[in-house]
Amino acid sequence: MPVGALILVKPSLAGNIGAAMRVAANFGVSRLELVRPAVVGDDPEVFRWACGADRRLECRTWHSLADAAANYRTLAASASGRGRRNLPVLSPREVVPRLYERGLGQTALVFGNETRGLSRDDIDRCDLVIRIPTEPAFPVLNLAQAVAVLVAEIRLAEIDERPTAPEPAPQDEVDALMEHLRDSLLTIGFLDPRSPQRILRKLRRLFGRAGITDNEVKVVRGICRQMEWAARAQPGRFPEEHDSDD
Repeated sequence: MPVGALILVKPSLAGNIGAAMRVAANFGVSRLELVRPAVVGDDPEVFRWACGADRRLECRTWHSLADAAANYRTLAASASGRGRRNLPVLSPREVVPRLYERGLGQTALVFGNETRGLSRDDIDRCDLVIRIPTEPAFPVLNLAQAVAVLVAEIRLAEIDERPTAPEPAPQDEVDALMEHLRDSLLTIGFLDPRSPQRILRKLRRLFGRAGITDNEVKVVRGICRQMEWAARAQPGRFPEEHDSDD
């Protein structure tokens, strides 16, 4: 079973978009989501590199990663290990069983811009981070090559495609949870309002690694509502507590 989709964030080269289309079609991926591409989808160079693969794909363009990812249940980011000391970074072979457990058809692989890669915010939005092991002296892969390595590794693994873990919640539900959690934790004074993202980033990583389910989202949002009720009912009882950095 192929992965559900590829998401390319701010790709800048028509050739890479077309080559990614070709690789997707080679391995049965049916959807390509483009986030703010630098070239239009009907650029002749895209079609030249796609070699007809564009006719086998559903290709859509989005304004943000949040919009492109809303209906997928697992996001797996492809990123280098540089500057990721605080992130659990997995190799392709380590990540494949996890993707099958979560449901491969509801998984999107996320790739960044050719020169800058994915932003910190985009990586924080993803559930898992993958690093393709390369030669340390020359570590950066071409975008289309990275796509090829990952989709081939996943397709050739031949793991039982039936999910063995509970289905994770869609990304739009997790986004709504994070907004609710932010408001609740600010209400009780747990977050530093000057930099609330520091601890929210850690919580997002936790939910992503765990594959938080729809029911668990509802439970955590119920806790948020109870915290807000307690704060209103007993003002002044909650001490100010700020998060620490990584």
